[in-house]
Amino acid sequence: MTAERPNIKVLQATGKRIRARDGRISFAEFMDLALYHPAAGYYTRNRTVIGPRGDYFTSPSATPLFGRLLARQFMAFREEMGHPAGFAVVELGGHRGQLRQDVLAEAPDLDYRVVEVGDPLPAGLVGCFFSNEFWDALPVHRVRVAEGRWQEIYVREEGEGFADELGPLSDPRLAAHLDGLPVAWMEGYETTVNLQAQEWMARLGQSLERGYVLSIDYGFEREEYFSPHRPKGTLRCYHRHTLHDDYYAHPGEQDLTAHVDFTALIEAGRQAGLEPALFTDQGRYLVGIGQELFAEIAERTAGQFSRERQAIHQLIHPSLMGSAFKALIQKKG
Repeated sequence: MTAERPNIKVLQATGKRIRARDGRISFAEFMDLALYHPAAGYYTRNRTVIGPRGDYFTSPSATPLFGRLLARQFMAFREEMGHPAGFAVVELGGHRGQLRQDVLAEAPDLDYRVVEVGDPLPAGLVGCFFSNEFWDALPVHRVRVAEGRWQEIYVREEGEGFADELGPLSDPRLAAHLDGLPVAWMEGYETTVNLQAQEWMARLGQSLERGYVLSIDYGFEREEYFSPHRPKGTLRCYHRHTLHDDYYAHPGEQDLTAHVDFTALIEAGRQAGLEPALFTDQGRYLVGIGQELFAEIAERTAGQFSRERQAIHQLIHPSLMGSAFKALIQKKG
């Protein structure tokens, strides 16, 4: 099988699941199989998905400077907590530890661990749970306003592939999440709901004894997330650096991602005992923790070409990563 053909293992597993569920499954189930199938999922197979040879770029793949900045944040957390014994940083979805290497190059004495989807979380953590582009990769439910009410978009088999099928909401939490939106004026409106994010926040709140949860990702607060100018939501696919919205084109071979509803993350965190301490865009956040480093780089490279200055521009400029990405800090204890 060449890389151009759909992943047959994901196709077979999805078809089997659909037939076992009376002909359809939720999009969240389909997305979970496409991304996290144990042997053939997009993120679980041993292949490059990030960088020039992959499908998209991230802040760590763009520059090691991102890890240096985060190391300073983690050390500041440790200092604020009084240098407790056993302080550790646990990264969620670490993509084979690329960011870990950059952080430890700046702060080699940090206890820095990586936990992937499906791994158990450490109990009684004193320190920080951290994620960069983790929440956007969790499976989401697709919903649409049809005939004046919210309905769910399911996945059914069609020929050798898959297609949409409308039906009632599969989980009462979907109705609770969407309650209050003006459906009378939203006919045909589509969006996504990330129930797994609520479940992950509950787990983080339970696992964290004292410390912080730092999330960096692209997304919006609720009012912007459900804005009328996004009538098809934010779910997108990345395949070889090409952005498109054919969700069934390359199951297991392409990334599926939806923007983060940060209001929902904050609310779920509160229910889990995590209080918001900071929410801002990535540009302002990195300037706040990296002023001294930025000044040192500017002085050292003045009057010459500098990849470090280019990296700073990439990370903080509003038209690049600086505005689209947000930083959320929650704390406990």
